[in-house]
Amino acid sequence: MRVEELLEKKEAKQMGLLKTLVMTGGKQPIQEMAKQLQVTKKSVENYVDDLQYILASYKDKCWLDYDGYYLTFSMVPDFSVGEIEFRLYQKAQKFQILLTLLKEREIAFVRVSQELQISESSLFRKIKELNVLLKEFDLTIWQGKLEGEEAQIRYFYFQLLWYIGNPIDEVSERNNRYVENIERGLGIHLTQEAKKRILLWLKITKLRLNVPNQVFTRLNQKFQPYVKDPMYQQLKQIVYRSFGYYAVEIREEEAMLHFCFLLSMSILSEEDFRTYSLARSRFTPTGLVDTIILENILRFYRPIKIHHEIEATCYYYLAQIHPQLYFFKGDVEIYNRENIWAMEQELSSRDMRALCLKLLAITQEEFSIPEDEKNSLLAMTAVKYLSVLAVLDFQMNREVRVGIHLKMEPLFKNATITMLILHLKNINGVVVEACRTNQTYDLIISNEKLHTSTPVYYFSELGTKYDIDQIKKLIRDL
Repeated sequence: MRVEELLEKKEAKQMGLLKTLVMTGGKQPIQEMAKQLQVTKKSVENYVDDLQYILASYKDKCWLDYDGYYLTFSMVPDFSVGEIEFRLYQKAQKFQILLTLLKEREIAFVRVSQELQISESSLFRKIKELNVLLKEFDLTIWQGKLEGEEAQIRYFYFQLLWYIGNPIDEVSERNNRYVENIERGLGIHLTQEAKKRILLWLKITKLRLNVPNQVFTRLNQKFQPYVKDPMYQQLKQIVYRSFGYYAVEIREEEAMLHFCFLLSMSILSEEDFRTYSLARSRFTPTGLVDTIILENILRFYRPIKIHHEIEATCYYYLAQIHPQLYFFKGDVEIYNRENIWAMEQELSSRDMRALCLKLLAITQEEFSIPEDEKNSLLAMTAVKYLSVLAVLDFQMNREVRVGIHLKMEPLFKNATITMLILHLKNINGVVVEACRTNQTYDLIISNEKLHTSTPVYYFSELGTKYDIDQIKKLIRDL
């Protein structure tokens, strides 16, 4: 599911216009833009008028100009298109309907239509459109309720809220205690981002905990090979103790869901995973596929001998990919998939795409997952394999440059660092590396707001020509 599909068609086209300009260096003829958006020139001109009105609220931050032939978009370094996107998504009516379903479990059609200031017939139409998007998650809105496997419902909401709306402002003492129990009980160290992920998962869990008639059929079937997993056995006791104060019976499936979440949502650090991997069974479905895919990757690089530490890092990232594909279905796509594939030639001279698709085919066969063009998790898994290979290429030819601070999955973070090195390596004397606590930098590249006196350049989209050109300009001006 492409996240922009939550927007109205007009708003989606407007965001498409801005993103296209960013990806093409900030300037494009209007006729080419009309062709890319598959609309008329007049429609593009109308979008520009609307966008100029919207962007007026970002005074002195960004500018969209049209001279009758060229569209030009520019931003100050500490501003990102993501700020505009976030506001649009928060106001999107489809997003508000999904939030209502999470918080209230059922749509009161008259009240919700009044709150959204639309007719009931329009509300029904939007629900119908949402059902098209939810189909890849095996979910549907039926008679005002969200129906489907409970694991899929929580997974969908975590993906949705983590990327476009994570309203965790105040954290209660009880929630903090749960995070501490996870750390202490499992003997792991959680990063701040991992803690935020757990708190969001906990928030969704509490909203869904006492929903009647929950369905766990698929989860129970998939989970059988993991019931004796040592971490699961520890986690089960933590979940029972932590949720014991609720006036509902805590089912074992709650512990199963928490275990699936910990394995598949980038919670465990590489060090903690290595400790866990020594105790876990290598013969679970995901354990086997981790090994099979790693062997195929190592075979691809022969006769080059890969250092053991690099191999272990590769194995760690694969172990983040496969549980998500095994336990869940569907994906909320934030990154431009085609743009990432377009970076392939930048990442390596090898035929990476062919290898990624081969690895995906092996994984699908091992997990018995049929080909499904509408399941975007399959397509994104191939992109994640590309990221693993990019990280591997980078580690084998280790170079570092400028400070990079990114809020995204560790896998994409490392792939993005690799991409930046490839783009900036021809600038003599420049060093790029992931930000370290005690290290000072002349420039920091980030995708989230930072409170620092150091100059910061904020990303708008992965690998865009506009961003790369602006970064190079800033570096040369230092």
